[in-house]
Amino acid sequence: MRKFGIWFVALLLTLIVSAEASAQRRVTGRVTATTGEPVQAASVNVQGSTIGAYTGEDGRFTLNNVPAGAQVLVVRRIGYRRVSQPLQATSDQVDVRLDKDVLQLETQVITGTTTTVSSANAANAVASVSGDQLNRAPTPTIENALQGKIPGAIISQNSGAPGGGSQVQLRGVTTLNASSSPLYVIDGVLVNNSQIGSGVNSITNAGAGITGSQDQPVNRIADLNPADIENIEVLKGASAGAIYGSKASNGVIVITTRKGSTGRPQANITQRVGQFSLANKLGLRCFGSANEVFDAFLFGKTKGDTASANGVVADYTASGGACNDFESQFYAGNPLSYETNLSLRGGAAGTTFYVGGLAKRDNAIQHNSYYQKQSVTANLSQLLGTRLTLRSNNEFIHSLTDRGIAGNDNQDIVSPGDIFSATPTFIDLQAREPNPFQNADLVKNPEDVYRYIGSVNTTFSAFTSARQTLDFTFIGGVDAYSYNSSLNSPPEAFFEPNDKLPGTIVKNKSQNVNANLNLSGAHKFIADIATATTSFGLRQERRQQDLVYAQGRNVPSGSANVSSAAVQSSFESQFLVKDFAYFAQEEVLALNERLLLTGAINAERSSVNGDDKKFYSYPKAALSYRLPWLPRFTDELKVRAAWGRAGTQPPYGNKFTALITSVNEGVLGARPSTIVGAPDIRPEISEETEGGVDMQMLGGRVALDATVFRKRVSDLILAIPVATTSGFGTKNVNAGAFQNTGTEVGLNITPIQTGNITWISRTTYANVDSRITSLRDPQTGLVQCGNFGSFFSTSYGAPYVCEGYSPSSVQARNGFDSTFSCGPVGTCNTGTYISRARRLSIFESAPDFNMGFSNEINIGPVRLYGLVEWRKGGKVANLTNAYFDQATADGTGMRGDTAATIARNNSFANGGSYLESASLAKLRELSVSYTIPSRLTQSVFPSLTQDVRLEVSGRNLKTWTNYTGYDPEVSNFSNQTIGRYQDVTPYPPSRSIFVSLSANF
Repeated sequence: MRKFGIWFVALLLTLIVSAEASAQRRVTGRVTATTGEPVQAASVNVQGSTIGAYTGEDGRFTLNNVPAGAQVLVVRRIGYRRVSQPLQATSDQVDVRLDKDVLQLETQVITGTTTTVSSANAANAVASVSGDQLNRAPTPTIENALQGKIPGAIISQNSGAPGGGSQVQLRGVTTLNASSSPLYVIDGVLVNNSQIGSGVNSITNAGAGITGSQDQPVNRIADLNPADIENIEVLKGASAGAIYGSKASNGVIVITTRKGSTGRPQANITQRVGQFSLANKLGLRCFGSANEVFDAFLFGKTKGDTASANGVVADYTASGGACNDFESQFYAGNPLSYETNLSLRGGAAGTTFYVGGLAKRDNAIQHNSYYQKQSVTANLSQLLGTRLTLRSNNEFIHSLTDRGIAGNDNQDIVSPGDIFSATPTFIDLQAREPNPFQNADLVKNPEDVYRYIGSVNTTFSAFTSARQTLDFTFIGGVDAYSYNSSLNSPPEAFFEPNDKLPGTIVKNKSQNVNANLNLSGAHKFIADIATATTSFGLRQERRQQDLVYAQGRNVPSGSANVSSAAVQSSFESQFLVKDFAYFAQEEVLALNERLLLTGAINAERSSVNGDDKKFYSYPKAALSYRLPWLPRFTDELKVRAAWGRAGTQPPYGNKFTALITSVNEGVLGARPSTIVGAPDIRPEISEETEGGVDMQMLGGRVALDATVFRKRVSDLILAIPVATTSGFGTKNVNAGAFQNTGTEVGLNITPIQTGNITWISRTTYANVDSRITSLRDPQTGLVQCGNFGSFFSTSYGAPYVCEGYSPSSVQARNGFDSTFSCGPVGTCNTGTYISRARRLSIFESAPDFNMGFSNEINIGPVRLYGLVEWRKGGKVANLTNAYFDQATADGTGMRGDTAATIARNNSFANGGSYLESASLAKLRELSVSYTIPSRLTQSVFPSLTQDVRLEVSGRNLKTWTNYTGYDPEVSNFSNQTIGRYQDVTPYPPSRSIFVSLSANF
């Protein structure tokens, strides 16, 4: 009986399997564009199941085991609009046509470490920039290429020096004393965006020490080659970036590099040649007579001291009344710049590859300053069997930069702007001291970087059925670079003997390594009413740096060795940071893919925290709903809301009290630092809530997204004074809080879309309002207000931090508060004042709002493109004007507009400051390109070329502003979080024009 039962069960199972097999079918088809060409690599899935396939080079696909009955095929391809194609119960063949997605409405956005969702369902305002949009005009760095393209992002250059140096700020200020840089993630690797000074401070003496923030260092994201980037996604706040924990408060920029594709290998070569030129001139003064010169330089007039003035007059007479245009002479004559990009992509079944190469050199406007870079990228994907996929991404980079001398200086006048401000234009600078031309020829400061960014991504498909999948993913990545700079200022330089130690050498060698390991799993369950995706995993990270400076003074002529210097000093800095995190996320897509619910948590610990064993939690929750009932002319309408928490790690070493070593009477000793350690220091916390609406109208020709957000930052790390009796000066505590609220709007329109003409218009808008809500010492309860960060004086403008004010406030002089004596009746406050006190007022350095306007018009083979960015409001402290205005005895200054100089000097004498409006509108990009007819190209390269495009493009061609300096987009103190608005004789901004020839084979 038992044996009969076993045979019965076996027979029953056989019948069920046979019945199920007979109910399945094989479906074939072809996917083409509405213009007729096949669409390769489109995904075709049976809705409500895991059954799917990708189209081949000819657009054809095959689906096996398709259930019987009527089904729906969902067809997706980046660059095209999604189609839900009905499949009849009796059909086993179907053809699908896709419309071009000219507004990029159908993209995949990141929701977790290994999960994505269609932008149609995304619950956060995630900005996406394609590689094509990124490379519309030649760009020094990817940060420059993103300017004006992301709502809520303010991206500013620190100066016009070659090689980069920019600050990216997403949704306002998020910290006061910790790092303000967004987290950059490249193909799963958390990369290093640090800045390392070259040591030029050793000759400018802008600050104390061998190096400092006024060295104008480059942030290392500038190393990347924009041509190797497939797309960039910007997670602007904590509600989207919570999956990255205590490194995501400033936002996350996720970069995906180009990958291979199956089918015929495709090659591209792009050659660019162009020129950089001075974008704006201050306009220097030409003296018209000897009397004008005498009046200008009669210092000590009340004492009858005319000797120095007569000496300057003699120089003027000897020059024949010359007027040298120092700016045109010094910031010109640079050779042509070039850029060569090569790429090859392709693959066969199971194997795809992408290889790219770059060689470029930007010859900048200042004599002997340049930026050159070479890179090789090799990305490979291999399917091993049917379950294991292995992907390897590798980028090797070398860059060499000499940024010259610019910016603030003190004891020795070496900065070109400083020299120009103190030298009349009738002087021949190339024959006198100080001499910027000689400095440019003799003083060398090359910065040499070798870098490798690589990752291995392995995905194992552990289980697959018609309704479920279970995948495990391992990602291992490393970002390692060596930074080597060498400042060599020989004793022959005019300024070198001034400190009695002629000749200066600074060597800087730095090793930097970031590494991370991710292990995650993702389970997808597809039911009739919903699809649930559960992901979980862990992440381990390690960051370390070893930085060594060696300085030598009084160096023999011709020597480049620190050991040959008579006076030597050194400095070394090391750190090692270890992070570990667990994460889990649940995502439910329901109601016919109209409702998306997401919940996640990231638990993380770090060695920089006071308690390095404690896990801090960073949760998030989000929902979106695509409304089924739509207003007239509306194709899609989605409402969304999200909440999340992210953090900012304490700076390394905050929890320790450092020991300062010194030698006293030949005995080595140590004493505690004046900054007491904080053993309870913890991450700053950013909690953000955002909500918004996404709308598509008029057949996908109009897309609008609008977002409002509120970000609350707490546990700000502040330096609080302590009682002097403790033996310390300050301590670091978690004590402050502030709030950012803002609005972001993106409007994309296709006003014209015909067979031969397409016009695409994009507009972005964003504003942020910030207020400090708490700034109190947790022990005393006292409010901590004052001037924070690096600055010069309230005479020019200093950062001001206090409760009730914006963290980007600036405090500056604004006239006098006077007490007057009273004269006759009715004349009080009009007589002689008894006392006067300078009035200090608070201004806002951040813009009121910023907007971006881009337009692309395609007319047959011709493409026109332009991008304008507009920033309204904000302030800049124009110390450059102070240099020029106060250079003469009579207050007429060294700039060409002497009336404006006199007005500024009078304002300054009456209690005014050098703050100016930072409003600007800038033509960021402009290009015109032409696709050469194939009959011409194939006559030269028969059957090789697919298309050849000729292009002329420009960057930063025009700036509209009332600012009287070089450019309101400037920062003397590099990327410091607050107080970046200081303008001190910077490296001037440049415009560039390039001619490009690009061929696809």
